[in-house]
Amino acid sequence: MVDDFSCGVIPYRIKDGGRDFLLIQHKAGHWSFPKGHPDDGETYLETARREFEEETGIRAVDIDEDTIFEETYLFTKRSGKVVNKRVVYFLGQVADNQKVTMQVAEVSDYAWGSAKKTRQQLSFDEGRALLDEVLAYLGD
Repeated sequence: MVDDFSCGVIPYRIKDGGRDFLLIQHKAGHWSFPKGHPDDGETYLETARREFEEETGIRAVDIDEDTIFEETYLFTKRSGKVVNKRVVYFLGQVADNQKVTMQVAEVSDYAWGSAKKTRQQLSFDEGRALLDEVLAYLGD
């Protein structure tokens, strides 16, 4: 088994009086929140900010630095290796006027949606559980 670690942002915006969340579709086909691996010497927050900007093109995000959400799961690579994945996420509010510019090398699509739509679109149960934690934290 191989250990893997990433940091990311759970982005949301307030639109028409409701809260929308941003998901990206990875080239492998699954939908999740933006995330990626740390560069040498980066903090969790620095990694989350950089990866979020790289994958979405959005620079203006107000990140809640005081609260961390964690996701852990196992998956099997095409090579047959089992990976124990841990992801640390920060919650980030994006202004309604921000436009997404996808990182085409890694991201094939993106979608803003209500909590209900986001929950349905997330590819894995771990992502849905993570969203449930965020919604409880936000009081939704």
